[in-house]
Amino acid sequence: MSVEVSGKRKLEDSPEDGRAQKRAKTSEELQENHVAEQQLPPRRPCITRPLEQLRESIGVEDVWRLVQYTLLRRSYGGKKPSWCRLHGRRRVVRVNVAVLEGVTQLHFYTHYAQFKRLRRIYSTRCTLAPSSGNLLSELFNSELPNPQIHTAPPTGQPEYSVDVLCHPVLRRFGLKKKGMTSYLLTEEEMIKKSFPVKGLQGCEAFVCTQADGYVTDSSPLFGLDCEMCVTQAGTELTRVAVVDSRGRCVLDQLVKPFNPIINYCTKFSGITRSMLQGVNTRLADVQAKLLDLLPTDAVLVGHSLENDLRALNLIHPHVIDTSLLYRREFGQRFKLKLLAQIILQREIQSEERRGHDPCEDACAALELAQYFISKGPRQVVEAHLQDLWGVSPTAPVNGSLNGSLHNNRTSPLRFGHALHKAGQSALFLGRSDVMDGVSSSQLWRSHYCSTDKEVVSVFKRVSQSYSLSVLQFSSFSEMLKQTPAGGRWDHLQQMANRLKQMCVLFVGPFPSDFTERRICLLLRRYGDLRSVRLLQKMHMLYAVVEFQQLEGAQLALQALTGHQINNKRIKVQRPVSELTLDLEASLADLHNDVLNDRVIYVGGLSSRHHRHDDLLQAFSSFGPVHDVITSARDSGKRRRHARIKFVGAESVAAAVGSPVLMGNRTLSVCRALTPPHMHTWTHTCPVTTEMNGETASLEQRSGDEGTEPKGPTCLQDVVMESVMREMDRKVGKMFNALEENTLSIVILPGTTSGGMEYSGLCFVDFKRT
Repeated sequence: MSVEVSGKRKLEDSPEDGRAQKRAKTSEELQENHVAEQQLPPRRPCITRPLEQLRESIGVEDVWRLVQYTLLRRSYGGKKPSWCRLHGRRRVVRVNVAVLEGVTQLHFYTHYAQFKRLRRIYSTRCTLAPSSGNLLSELFNSELPNPQIHTAPPTGQPEYSVDVLCHPVLRRFGLKKKGMTSYLLTEEEMIKKSFPVKGLQGCEAFVCTQADGYVTDSSPLFGLDCEMCVTQAGTELTRVAVVDSRGRCVLDQLVKPFNPIINYCTKFSGITRSMLQGVNTRLADVQAKLLDLLPTDAVLVGHSLENDLRALNLIHPHVIDTSLLYRREFGQRFKLKLLAQIILQREIQSEERRGHDPCEDACAALELAQYFISKGPRQVVEAHLQDLWGVSPTAPVNGSLNGSLHNNRTSPLRFGHALHKAGQSALFLGRSDVMDGVSSSQLWRSHYCSTDKEVVSVFKRVSQSYSLSVLQFSSFSEMLKQTPAGGRWDHLQQMANRLKQMCVLFVGPFPSDFTERRICLLLRRYGDLRSVRLLQKMHMLYAVVEFQQLEGAQLALQALTGHQINNKRIKVQRPVSELTLDLEASLADLHNDVLNDRVIYVGGLSSRHHRHDDLLQAFSSFGPVHDVITSARDSGKRRRHARIKFVGAESVAAAVGSPVLMGNRTLSVCRALTPPHMHTWTHTCPVTTEMNGETASLEQRSGDEGTEPKGPTCLQDVVMESVMREMDRKVGKMFNALEENTLSIVILPGTTSGGMEYSGLCFVDFKRT
């Protein structure tokens, strides 16, 4: 019996019954949750950075640590990077790194309008400390912590080193012996290896066998081999042989091609003109015989079987390919003759015989598959590790590319070798001289490309064939080589001055008795000041003000224009020079920066009254707030401004268009312009605040604000913009060629010139459909 109490049902059964019902209910909920989780789409990989670290610069070694962690297991030293968090690492399929040689953060923000794809595609952007060495050498030669050397073996089994356990055969099939169906190629593998598959483009005219889709470990095996010749239409079938599971030849048929034969390929096929005289069997006849011969659960076995099936114009879903059973690194394949000689102790395709015997080859492939299935992958690798793969189970790593770590606990493992041992393939595209300092360059493929266009063209063809691809775009660095060092330094200074001018305002006139302190108090409410210089002109006082943040200058320009002090109307304007002619267009582009999509800048704060919770409460009226970032997080200075990050972009428009009152102050609000990874737009010089007569001398030493460098070899802006635009276009094409869930990293290395360090940039994101 039960009664209703406060809208809830109270059970008067025994405690045991209640616990049983609770367990049943919990079980049902778990089952429902499990079903719901299965129905949800898989979580995509992503990169995040802690908010408190957004303005901390990273080094090249930090970027390489992310690459290593993504590609290597912990046993090889792939430790988590500290500067970011990688979510969904197991779903990352590849890593792609592009290096834009010679480009700095200054180039990116000076020519911001030219980098439309870089700033749109990549959602993570970090300031990168310039590297003094070879970036790729630092990557591939970087030392990893000594990995876990041994894996505990089963009782009574030998102890294997790490690289033996990471053998390509064991990585694919594991250590345990399994049934025949475990070695069938999946549909995904068949597509990847160019097998004809039903519904695949180009296979519309192919004939499908009568396979019913149900195969067991006892299903019959049939060895298949074909011989081809070259006709006017390409490669065509001239002979086909099939053997049953006992090795008996059940089909050996010559086939006459439809098109005139150009080359009989007698050396390999054994087919001659005289052999095909009087042969009337065509491809369709052979297809019909195969359909009658093969039962519905037949499994075809062959060596590089995709070529045979394409020659037959035949689709069969159940196949075992011995070239993929006895696997090698980087997709390389053993020849059937070598496998028969080592595994079967049999000589086939002898030079004494003219051409191959397809029955012999089909039988050899069949026996190789049967041997692999009967022994299991562990015993196959154990028995033939040295004579077939050339690996010694206890060979030292030094002096041997495929050596073990078994006897070398103290020798450091370098990334290039660890990548190879983990079975990951690597590719470099760019100038070959960059590889001079890479000790492990023989472990991965490299292709010399003389132009950025060639780099992208080659990459588009092979982008999905390598675990790690490194691309070098060198068009800008090649242009720099033709410019004297003095011209390069002058151009860097010119770009630094341009960014500096974006934060400079001329303000005045002020009353003649106005002090520097009062001017600073007036201006600091909009943002932190870098310098204030007073100018006395005809009994009028003016100020040249440089803000640390571009937003501070923007707010002061909006708020102080027309402001009156002692009946004097204040005028605020930006300096006009060749460096700032396109400033308005640059500001419009910065408004649309993906990093500031939902962020506003707030000035006029009081460090005593405007606390984090107060700001959160005030701006939540415009929409959900993701975070409040105040200047107090960045330094020990008094809080004068903050950044509000909203959840939705519509909240930004509402906040910017409405007055915000807090206490007795009206806060100044504008859209954020400074990316979160930058402290200040004048980042190339130490940040100081000058408010006295010494300022003029300091300004003279660092260069007059509106003056361009006087070097005769300064790079032309038109040429520079064209080069930057082309590099950005190449990066966009590269990104489009990436496979889904590929980690893409673009590096602007930065440089050191004229005794000053010019920071670089690192862009990180995943390719998504």
